[in-house]
Amino acid sequence: MKGLRPLLLQKINIRLPGVDVMQLRIHRHLPEVDRLETHSHRHGQLLCYLSGAGTLIVGNDEHAVLPGMVAWIPAGTAHAFRETSGRRPLCLALDIKLQQQPKERMAMLNHSESVRMRLQLSELGQLKDPASMEAKLLTASRALSILDIQFRALGFLPREPRPTPGFIKSFTRLAADPGLQSESVGELARRMGQDPDYLNRRFKRETGLTLRQQRDAIRLEAGKASLLAGSSVGEAAEKAGFDDLNYFSRWFKRHTGVAPSRFAQKPAPTRRKGHSDKHKK
Repeated sequence: MKGLRPLLLQKINIRLPGVDVMQLRIHRHLPEVDRLETHSHRHGQLLCYLSGAGTLIVGNDEHAVLPGMVAWIPAGTAHAFRETSGRRPLCLALDIKLQQQPKERMAMLNHSESVRMRLQLSELGQLKDPASMEAKLLTASRALSILDIQFRALGFLPREPRPTPGFIKSFTRLAADPGLQSESVGELARRMGQDPDYLNRRFKRETGLTLRQQRDAIRLEAGKASLLAGSSVGEAAEKAGFDDLNYFSRWFKRHTGVAPSRFAQKPAPTRRKGHSDKHKK
């Protein structure tokens, strides 16, 4: 499609009762394009925004797009996209056909779902020969895992409760403690009576994240929640455990693709039909 640069394209063609998974794509919006005009497809689409921000317009409804958002667009449904940040949106698209089509739906992946999905995509990004039988089998397997994650996030399938090991709960609790925000991840591990390197390896093996990445994820969620509640950027920085406002702003944008000052902004209203821009002279 015009305006998009494909970074990964894998034809899958998995046929299951009531479901046909056609292809998986990861694409980035081109620099000269800040919107995708209204269009539709003969198949349904699962869209997951990995970075960047904007406004997804489905029919007459507008939805603010942030990293981690999943959208189901049924076949034949008109939709468009308008960018609202300086960073090019990076989007994962799964083209699928469902025998019984649910209506359009939006959801946000939780932290665990985001981690698991990115691990699946990481394996696909390391394929050396996409045309080999091994690559095709791996792509099909990972695509179904991603489909499962996104269907559960959207509520098409129930979200599965997963038991959390005690050491993950302990570290997460310490990392979220406002009174311990100045301590290093090594000091937090020692508070648990654990060797930092050993705990880091256990943590990464279980979650796919290092201790530092886990603490960053906790800080990021705290900052997001504060901004969505109407707090100032300074208050959000304090909630996330940052004393330096400028550093927090750079850190937040690096993780989300959006500046904290713009994170909670509502999308601008769409122009009514029949009103067009004047042609530039």
